[in-house]
Amino acid sequence: MSTLFVVFRPDDVKVYHELKFSGTPFMEGRKVNSIYVMSAESAYVDKVKKNETAVLWHERLGHVGYHKLKVMINNEMLKGLPKLEVNVDNVCSGCQYGKAHQLPYEDSKYRAEEPLQLIHSDVFGPVFGCRYMVTFIDDYSRYVWVYFMKEKSEALQKFKEFKNKAECDLQTKVRCLRTDNGGEYTSNEFAEYLKESKIRRQLTCPHTPQQNGVAERKNRRKSNQ
Repeated sequence: MSTLFVVFRPDDVKVYHELKFSGTPFMEGRKVNSIYVMSAESAYVDKVKKNETAVLWHERLGHVGYHKLKVMINNEMLKGLPKLEVNVDNVCSGCQYGKAHQLPYEDSKYRAEEPLQLIHSDVFGPVFGCRYMVTFIDDYSRYVWVYFMKEKSEALQKFKEFKNKAECDLQTKVRCLRTDNGGEYTSNEFAEYLKESKIRRQLTCPHTPQQNGVAERKNRRKSNQ
């Protein structure tokens, strides 16, 4: 990049390619109060106009299709849009990436063989009437326990309430808890309680809610009601 020379004067500022002040400045601005303000037109707009392409306008207009961009140019539908050659066969990598679909996950073939063998849990909110809700879903029967919370930190207390009630009603023990990696589940206090209760923990991989799909789908239905 070439060296530029900035000259501050009492009322304005000018930028030159060389120290020859008789020529036209590369950029210029004026002094407003105690601040020198560069001209946006000379600093940006004029230079951008020299490098305008159909690809650049495609991106400026929110990745509009090249067919539509060509129609807009031919019909002069947008003020300031220059006459450009548009190749309708252009492929934009950003458009391809944004429109790509993730392949579906295979349905899990595992199903608990008895109540409380595997519990799915998830916290969601805020919801109407309270801040958060936590659900506990039995994998065997798909029975759902729902608890309301003011703070996510109450998740451990609600799990204890669920565990005591479910084990008393069903006369069996909770053996495994499957959750995401939310801080309400990964605290040292929660981990220690599960260890003391001899409950196995299953944490999903980061950014993979599909692995906790039973709880995620249940909460989505509740939030849509």
